[in-house]
Amino acid sequence: MENLFDRKTGRIILIIFLAELFSIFAFWLPNFEKAAFFIIITLVLILSLVKLEYGILILLTELFIGSKGYLFYLDIGGAIISIRIALWLIVMAVWLGKIINKTIHKELSSEASELSSFRYFIPLFIFIVWGLINGFLNHNGFSNIFFDFNGWLYFVLIFPIYDFINPVRNNFLSGANGARENIYDLGRVFLAAAAWLSFKTFFFLFTFSHDCPGIILELYQWVRTTGVGEITPVEGGFYRIFFQSHIFILIGFFLLLAFLLYQPPKNKKFFVFSFSFLVLALSVILVSFSRSFWLGLGVGLLFYYLILIFRKEGRNIVRMSGVLLGAALAAIILTLVIVKFPYPEPIGGFNAASLFSNRLSDMGEAAVSSRWQLLPPLWSSIKKAPVLGSGFGATITYESKDPRIRQSSATGEYTTYAFEWGWLDIWLKLGFFGLLVYLGLISKIIYDGFITKTNLGLGLGLGLIVIAAVSFFSPYTNHPLGIGYLIIAATAIERLKAGAALA
Repeated sequence: MENLFDRKTGRIILIIFLAELFSIFAFWLPNFEKAAFFIIITLVLILSLVKLEYGILILLTELFIGSKGYLFYLDIGGAIISIRIALWLIVMAVWLGKIINKTIHKELSSEASELSSFRYFIPLFIFIVWGLINGFLNHNGFSNIFFDFNGWLYFVLIFPIYDFINPVRNNFLSGANGARENIYDLGRVFLAAAAWLSFKTFFFLFTFSHDCPGIILELYQWVRTTGVGEITPVEGGFYRIFFQSHIFILIGFFLLLAFLLYQPPKNKKFFVFSFSFLVLALSVILVSFSRSFWLGLGVGLLFYYLILIFRKEGRNIVRMSGVLLGAALAAIILTLVIVKFPYPEPIGGFNAASLFSNRLSDMGEAAVSSRWQLLPPLWSSIKKAPVLGSGFGATITYESKDPRIRQSSATGEYTTYAFEWGWLDIWLKLGFFGLLVYLGLISKIIYDGFITKTNLGLGLGLGLIVIAAVSFFSPYTNHPLGIGYLIIAATAIERLKAGAALA
């Protein structure tokens, strides 16, 4: 773990920073937007052709920081192509090209191992295909089917990512020794992305809680247009800073908890760095004001302590409780300092007890109210085809309390194929057995992670538990963010099962 804290990680943070500046620059100059998109995809294509690992790392970096995937996009007559789709196409095309080339030259090794857990993915893939076919059979509408289904295509990345991580299949990418370096690079990318997301969150929190009128509107428009996240006032001048990509901050929190537990830091520098990350992560999750994230945090900690109790690690329970309590207190202080920093003049307040208790108890808030308004018609639609599902693109009409929808519809009537209830969305589209297969796959990966008896296996398993919990109220398991993490966790745990060290 200590090997990840190096200059290479710092350079990745700098590259991410420059990429986001480039995104803002493209937003401010619409005529430059198309040029920026083509510059990026051309550069990524060249780098991928030189070394596919570069393309995979860039793709994963975008996944970790890009939320909805529109940091850069191409608008062709109203048809929007996101940078995430473009990167997916490049990586898959180059990977397939390398396989075809190796096949033609008969260079594929017969000894190459296969992902032994892949057989657990096959039933899910069958149901995904069924959801696509069923969508057409139910005449759900081509546009709705396409945009509902395209996120699930992220599952196909399991093949290049497996080659990226697996140390045995040495004919596709860089071999066993290279695979270990790939994993270090992936760890650096994840750490750099988490650090950048934390910094960006605090930057927006500071800007919106202080008298900075000249920049607030421009930043808000960029955040909304690119889908990076949401910035909304809460109370007392305090602003909620929420990015969908914050899910990786939450996952990183549990990964680091696992490392601190089973690999106690050998030096004070490492412990200080680790404790600082826990503080940053908790602060970000708190100011996101996401009830789903708070639920994920609570469920993850519950399983964390249950594992410690099951293993009768009383001393670790006390030690880690002290670390967590100290980190939580420091996170609240850090947030208060950012909001109340005296220059420029602060316009926001921060009463932690009041803000958090009101957030938890306010069931009348527009987003929460809309989510509960959606539930009855969603259940009704599920009951129409509980076993086979209604296929991708299935829509539901309900009354939304969202002010933006109310602007275009006086009654708030809203029809959509995308639902906040993640697991119910999957049930509606894939049917009961499709839902059951997906839950079984996640359970299998979590179990495999825990039985490796490694800190990383534990952390990856806890991360999947968090994703599953958050998906009760937010769509992550049917979105590239959740699917991407599931693929990484499955392939990394597969390597752990094979007895190959990841670090």
